[in-house]
Amino acid sequence: MVKRYNNFKEVGDTVVLYPDNYINDIEGEKLEELCTSYLERGFKKVVIDFSETDLINSIGVSVLIGMIEKVRDRKGNILFSGLKQVNYDVFSIVGLTKHIMIFETEEDAIGGNEKAAGAVTTA
Repeated sequence: MVKRYNNFKEVGDTVVLYPDNYINDIEGEKLEELCTSYLERGFKKVVIDFSETDLINSIGVSVLIGMIEKVRDRKGNILFSGLKQVNYDVFSIVGLTKHIMIFETEEDAIGGNEKAAGAVTTA
């Protein structure tokens, strides 16, 4: 069963989070709180779809690193999708691309399509 809301969607035991256009301290905190609430409810797979995110600042990256650690501490899996090239480049510079699977689409991430991992949108 799929439940779709404005900034998240539930698909079975997976939650897809849709961050805003700009991830900074305030938006990052909102994203982290939403992720934590799903982990506390027992969700083990978190997909963050960045297709509507144009920019992630250094504080936003720091928040995302904390989220990755929190999900992994709970034996969960966190995946990224829909990254624009500029955000992929930032993640690459800080080394996140070595530690997380990145998919072109949220559907690929939900399905765990490893053939699509590493793909990046160039919009």
